[in-house]
Amino acid sequence: MLIASQVYKATIYRDAARVTRTASIELEKGRTLLEFAELPADLALESLRVRAAGAPGTKLEGFSSKRVYHDKIAKSEIQALIELVENLNQSIQAQQSRISAVNARIDHLDNLLKETRSFAFGLTNQKLTISQHFETIAAIANEREKALAERSELQLGLIDLQNQFAAKKKELEQLNSQQVTAAYQIDLPVEMETGGTLNVELSYLQPGCSWEPNYDFSLQKGKLEILYTASVSQESGENWQDINVELSTAQPRTYAELPEMEPWYLQKYSPPTPRAIPNARMDRMMKSEDTIFPMSAPPNLLSMEAASYAEAEIDSLGVSARYNLTQKVTLPSQPSPSRFVISNLTLDVEEDRLAIPRLSEEIYRRVKLVNKSNLVFLAGKAALYAEDAFVGSVVIPFIPQGGEYRLNFGVDDRIEVKREIIKQSAAGKFLQDKRLRSYGYQISIANPTEETIKLVLQDQLPVSQHEEIKVRLDKADPNPDSKDDLNRMTWNLTLLPKSKKLVQFYFIVEAPTEMEIRGLPRD
Repeated sequence: MLIASQVYKATIYRDAARVTRTASIELEKGRTLLEFAELPADLALESLRVRAAGAPGTKLEGFSSKRVYHDKIAKSEIQALIELVENLNQSIQAQQSRISAVNARIDHLDNLLKETRSFAFGLTNQKLTISQHFETIAAIANEREKALAERSELQLGLIDLQNQFAAKKKELEQLNSQQVTAAYQIDLPVEMETGGTLNVELSYLQPGCSWEPNYDFSLQKGKLEILYTASVSQESGENWQDINVELSTAQPRTYAELPEMEPWYLQKYSPPTPRAIPNARMDRMMKSEDTIFPMSAPPNLLSMEAASYAEAEIDSLGVSARYNLTQKVTLPSQPSPSRFVISNLTLDVEEDRLAIPRLSEEIYRRVKLVNKSNLVFLAGKAALYAEDAFVGSVVIPFIPQGGEYRLNFGVDDRIEVKREIIKQSAAGKFLQDKRLRSYGYQISIANPTEETIKLVLQDQLPVSQHEEIKVRLDKADPNPDSKDDLNRMTWNLTLLPKSKKLVQFYFIVEAPTEMEIRGLPRD
């Protein structure tokens, strides 16, 4: 009995899917062979499971599988396309013959126009008048123009025929390559003591399916609206209509043999015995005037320290996450993905600005995201919006519950920053062969908005790479909140509405008078 089954549910992993098909069959008492046909040809057969439920006393006798081949395209359709391609080819040949005939007529007319000596001879013998001469030339030229126009029209028709021929020939080649298609068929013998309804469930691992997390991050007045979605695609060869979908971060086919340690042996090191030099080679060396040095044998491999591998950093996600879509969905078999909503949530965020005027006068808008939701944010692509304006896109890493991540929401062009040098001088040190160079910088920041803005300002002092070059911070107003070993300084500032702030710092570079230093500030 041939049974038609429908996809009921799909658990989609990152590179495959666990597909569940169901069928409900009315059977009579006795033994029946159920044939589940048209299953995908690339399903993982070793992962196939069969379950059934029916009247008491129903028994399954196991199942078997076979690969079935059949014609995908009707032969009549292919034959009709073959005839069309042949007709187009004949039309092309006929069109080329017409063009050749017109070309011959044009060549003949061109030759007539070249025979000016014959026309001159006719005028000399008074067989042609001048007016008749020009009438003849005009008639030839007129016929030539008609022939050229006819050839152009024929050539355009030829191009159209050639395009049709190429398209239909390609279509025919594709149909010929797809004439035979393969599928799996599962044969399931069933024994029923009484007639009734039998519900059968088939499940298997299907390649060609995947999903990727995507996000829309929309910043609105200190809150971050997050649209958490999944881009799902499947190329199983059949469309899935109104199915239940579960998205999983688990990895199927992760079975591996358990490792087992081999004995770890230690041995006493024995120096290798020098190899004897062959007699013929020894004779040649004795005859040479060069000094002879003893040759050492290659070192014993066991006495060497084994080379180590560069180990990769490993991140563990712990228990896999699963997301059940609340609505039934339809997934066509195609490369382009379908997008479904996992969650829509809003989180409170901390927002500040970052300024590095030594590198750029732009003020960067930053948001500190703390995942206080009951979801984990998987690594994926996120589109960023600020007050509904698209800012750009970024790939975020995995963010667990309670995890933090800082997002860049582009440039805030309302805040103004300017950095300028305000001091640059050099002087010798009394009774010492030293030279002191002093430098000062001023950074002005303006907040013309009605908002109170937190701003992180970063700048730096040069770092000495020579023991005789000394660099030290002379003074700063205000003092930086932090300064690291590479002389990078950070100020945490609060900009009140409609306010300005100045930051100044001075540093001294001390070095021998005659030493030329590279990398000093310039005017």
